[in-house]
Amino acid sequence: MSEDAGDVERSPHSYDDYMAVSYREAAEALWGDAGTYAHDAYHRIRLALYPELPPQLPIVIGLTAYGHSDGLTRGGWRHGPRISLFSSTFGQGRRYVDDLLVHEMLHAWLLITGRQASHDSTDWYEAVRRLSPAVLGRQVDARRGAARRSVRVPNPAYQPGGTEPKTLVRKSAVPGAVPHADVARWPASFRPAAYQPGEPIECPPY
Repeated sequence: MSEDAGDVERSPHSYDDYMAVSYREAAEALWGDAGTYAHDAYHRIRLALYPELPPQLPIVIGLTAYGHSDGLTRGGWRHGPRISLFSSTFGQGRRYVDDLLVHEMLHAWLLITGRQASHDSTDWYEAVRRLSPAVLGRQVDARRGAARRSVRVPNPAYQPGGTEPKTLVRKSAVPGAVPHADVARWPASFRPAAYQPGEPIECPPY
């Protein structure tokens, strides 16, 4: 290449050409069938459950931090929330990926609609109740804080005339209530043991 600026070869494509590439096209180039499936599933799920979400969001596939979770959604990005999916989840089946996206897209929906997006928020619980008939085919009567209640129990350190109280307040599990751990992993945690996760999708680990 000549040092003369006039002789420098230039790409036939402009910057605007690259910016016109969709998130789906970029995902296909990076992750093949897994990338296209993630964005096609996003489109399908958005139309059915979350029409307020934008037509596309950035979906990143790779190794999540310390393998801590199968999915993660972050807000605060200029182009809206960003969803990250653990690459190994695609090997577990298409329906498993669908459930993972339903979960992460709920986080995104809560964020863009100005609600609380954490698993223990009232907004999360309300959305799980509202969406479960469409997602799971049945009602899930999940109520924030309903799985545990305060009860008074004898204090083993109590002595007549001493400083210790006669009873203590402890949290006790409520039989039949939906555990918070299940609500935090909705909807996959509510699938029956015989649920078929579908065909696996090949995905590079990084």
